[in-house]
Amino acid sequence: MRLKACSALLAGALVLGGCSGVPTSGPVERVSAAPGRLNPGVEIAPAPPGRNASPTMVVEGFLHAMASNQPSYAVARSYLTEGAADAWDPTAGVRIYGEGNPVVATEAGAILRAPVVGTVDAEGAYRQSEETIDHDFGLVQDEDGQWRIGAPPAGLLISEYLFTSAFTRVTPYFYAPEGRWLVPDPRFFPRGTSAYLGAARAVVGGATDWLAPAVDAPEVGVDVESVTVSPAGVATVTLTQPAGEFPEADQVALATQLAWSFRSFDSVVSLSVRWAGQDPWVVEPYGSSLPVTGFPEADPSSRQGSRQLFALSSGHVVRVIEGPDSTQHVSVAPGITDAAAAAVRPDALAVAAVSGDRTTLVLSPFGESVVTPVGAGAGFRRPQFDRHGSLWISDDAGGLWQVPPDGTLQPVAVTGVGEGSIEAYRVSPDGVRVALIVQRPGGQRALGLARVHRDGPEVIVDGWQELEVATTSVGQLAVLDVGWRAADSLLVLVADGRATTVQAVALDGSTIVPIGPTEAQDLVELAVAPGVPAMVRAAGGDVWRYNSDLRWSQHDTSLDAVIYP
Repeated sequence: MRLKACSALLAGALVLGGCSGVPTSGPVERVSAAPGRLNPGVEIAPAPPGRNASPTMVVEGFLHAMASNQPSYAVARSYLTEGAADAWDPTAGVRIYGEGNPVVATEAGAILRAPVVGTVDAEGAYRQSEETIDHDFGLVQDEDGQWRIGAPPAGLLISEYLFTSAFTRVTPYFYAPEGRWLVPDPRFFPRGTSAYLGAARAVVGGATDWLAPAVDAPEVGVDVESVTVSPAGVATVTLTQPAGEFPEADQVALATQLAWSFRSFDSVVSLSVRWAGQDPWVVEPYGSSLPVTGFPEADPSSRQGSRQLFALSSGHVVRVIEGPDSTQHVSVAPGITDAAAAAVRPDALAVAAVSGDRTTLVLSPFGESVVTPVGAGAGFRRPQFDRHGSLWISDDAGGLWQVPPDGTLQPVAVTGVGEGSIEAYRVSPDGVRVALIVQRPGGQRALGLARVHRDGPEVIVDGWQELEVATTSVGQLAVLDVGWRAADSLLVLVADGRATTVQAVALDGSTIVPIGPTEAQDLVELAVAPGVPAMVRAAGGDVWRYNSDLRWSQHDTSLDAVIYP
């Protein structure tokens, strides 16, 4: 759901999410600049149709009842004709329509005309939408003279407000191809206890169709029989026994995925996993009680990387050291003296830099004057290291390039983004997604996500999904820069013709929250990394640091770029 800055929903700033096949239950998550945790939400208590209710009242009651997860959606079905009730499939998906669009009475019945702001498919995956609903509910009178709906929509049709109350966001995790860390794959499911079951089934069911080509999510050959959560917060996941052997390494991997996925629930502190009718699994070093905060080695964001702030100052790469009274700049790569752009390796032991004429890409170890050319071209822009140790860079022609560890410059195959050139990019902390800003021929800038995967030595970027980040209808929006605040959260620098601000955007575009700064002018660049405060730089070199939503403080001045490893 895309939250508009002027909407009453902004006060709640809700991001949502848990089950399989559009499963049907779960709590609600509060969103600030970063994804939050789940809370119990607001209970929706639907009522069956009243005696002699008008066509409009019948449709409004049905719309309200669809936002409440009851067994078989019995109350919602009570608004339908007998034939429609038998045929209607509420698990087919969800369309979320905009507020302020009441049901309109007509001579023949009642119609809903409204913009669709988002959809949730049968896997629980959210997508932004620009379609419009124009649905006639086909009201007819039954034998008792009561109005009933003969043409319900496919799946569920829920308003923005009721969706935030009724659905919750749960994040299943799957392994990156190397099998060393996890990748988030957010889903949305109706609120309630069955969200626990949905979260577990999503893990064993595999990644969404979009993400699957970029992760290691093989068929595990098991199903989830039940999930129960005790008052003490212990979730017991009972799995059906597979037909064949299930190696211990696969048990550890599945337990890790489940523990990380159940972090979505405030009500769960630990996990117990077992085969039906057997004792719980024992997974070292935790035993049979697996804390949801465990398995740190699987973190989608590397915990070994440096969180220091670096910068470019007069062509030199410097470490920014903030003291009690002043900020110091300490040179870290003395061999680099005329850099136009730079990146620091995640371990903060080497730097990549673009020469002042933007024709050469070089590497240099920290503290040394050694400079090694790794690529030549024209119009090189800001580089970035990824978690694999590869170095990425774009150029003025809109091309994307990569230097593998111990390799040389090679092109990245980018498909499906449409006409235009890549103006900016950032690879996700887990390395399987890339955020792209694409300049269209007409001058507009589009923000979107694509997958990163490999076919032998070739690096492929595909699966483009555009993200709409407008929060108001005022002004022509320009997307200037983007960064990953977490593996499932972006910060985006946007200008609307009046001001330039930073927006916190959920991975799937379900929430967009402006977070400031309100005082800064002419902002041009973001420095973003998991676990550290975001920085934003103005064209004149002033740098601002994020403290909390809409609260930023000036950090530095006269810098040519700000850099997190």
